[in-house]
Amino acid sequence: MIKEVASNRIDAASPTETLQPLLETLGGEPLFIFFIASDDPVTNQPWCPDVRAAIAPVQKAFSEDQREHNFATIRIAKEEWKNPTNKFRLQWGLQAIPTLARYSLMTVDGESFPSIRMLVEAECLDEVKLSGLMAAEE
Repeated sequence: MIKEVASNRIDAASPTETLQPLLETLGGEPLFIFFIASDDPVTNQPWCPDVRAAIAPVQKAFSEDQREHNFATIRIAKEEWKNPTNKFRLQWGLQAIPTLARYSLMTVDGESFPSIRMLVEAECLDEVKLSGLMAAEE
């Protein structure tokens, strides 16, 4: 099950300032962010074919899971993604879209910081990998 987290609560330009406070408000539960292509205005579908292929398997995995998961979707315009120095590549560490990222708080020596696990491109189609990411424990 999905518990939608409004994407406007995530400052795409400042992940380091955004994630930790947001994760703290989620009471220790992880946040899943699905980074996908924005819709093409002509086709009304994501401009990236890999994203089009990944949407249904990701939605299915989350809808069939009985646990409630915090979930946000960030859509990236084609012009922005094609820029090699865009914020998603540089600040978020994305190598490709689609990317399904699991962010959670990890505590080391009494200090909390966000930890990240990601499924990238074809990994988002793999039911076993999706299930593993959703069930992962820190």
